[in-house]
Amino acid sequence: MLNFIIWNIKPQIADLGAIELRYYSMLFALSFVIGYFIMLRMLKRENLDTSIMEKLTIYVILSTIIGARLGHCLFYEFGYYSEHPLEIILPWRGTIGQDFRFTGYQGLASHGAAAGILIGMYLFSRKTRLPYLWSLDRLAILVALAAFMIRTGNLMNSEIYGKHTGNDSGFVFVQDFNSLISDDEMIDKIWYKKKDTSSAHPDAAVPLEIYVRFSQRVKDTATAELFASRRLKRALAPYIYQLDVTHPRPEELDYRIEKQGRKLVLSAGVYGLPRYPTQIMEASAYLVIFLLLLWIYIRKGTKIKNGFYIGLFMVLVFLSRFFIEFIKADQEAFESTMLLNMGQLLSIPLVLAGLVLVYLRRPSRTE
Repeated sequence: MLNFIIWNIKPQIADLGAIELRYYSMLFALSFVIGYFIMLRMLKRENLDTSIMEKLTIYVILSTIIGARLGHCLFYEFGYYSEHPLEIILPWRGTIGQDFRFTGYQGLASHGAAAGILIGMYLFSRKTRLPYLWSLDRLAILVALAAFMIRTGNLMNSEIYGKHTGNDSGFVFVQDFNSLISDDEMIDKIWYKKKDTSSAHPDAAVPLEIYVRFSQRVKDTATAELFASRRLKRALAPYIYQLDVTHPRPEELDYRIEKQGRKLVLSAGVYGLPRYPTQIMEASAYLVIFLLLLWIYIRKGTKIKNGFYIGLFMVLVFLSRFFIEFIKADQEAFESTMLLNMGQLLSIPLVLAGLVLVYLRRPSRTE
């Protein structure tokens, strides 16, 4: 039985050429919208002035985006952004009219967001004279929900996935391979199916059938065969940036070209390397943490000392992150030589700080 899932979801909801609407961006924005209404209910429950929501929303959005962006640029791609500092604040790469490419703010780091929120809430508390730990406590519940939605967005982007499982279970992420062979003028659609065969790749890969449907511009099989020999076979060779769809001997690839309706379709037997779906693991953990914190708040509310919620959030979120990182693929090449990767190193002080807060602000027996 083949237990793997072929993940072939395009990250774009709509592609308008130079500008794309992605699932990630939609989920990221939606987390702020849902969080706004939950926070509004909290303020009403505690009989506080709801007019502070406007200030709070501005502080949260700015501190989250700035912190997450700076965290990624400083901790994960410092070499590149130290040479292109302007691109830290611009949602694109390259030069307009030359190699311009709109990317959006895809480089965001959760540890940077955490640091940004800590600073942002300090400034917010000074402005509104609300207790600092009170602000962090309420926001911690909402951030857990946002983390769930962001990791779901990472899944839709086919990014931040896990290491290869070494067996026939897991997710085969094919979008990187699709990008290698895609051509807007030649290719109309790429899809895959599982092959019901026992012939497996030596490296615990699973058998797939790839289908490439050409556009109406490709009118003869000679052009399709040229694509197969020049682009498809070359892309199947193992590259550092594409290790998920492969073939042990690309030069011997057996492919077929058939006509379906007015278009030519190429099919070939290839292999996929399943990975751990760490986006789903993290998203599930964060959703459970959100529900737990919300449940405690509904039951206890303001009876718990300020600082307990944020402390519990930091322990649970970053402890989950720490352990999941062991099966997550390295985000940057420099992490391959590290005993603990960057995500784990940044999680440790946050877990320790959370443990101190939970201990100091723990509920008494009468609470």
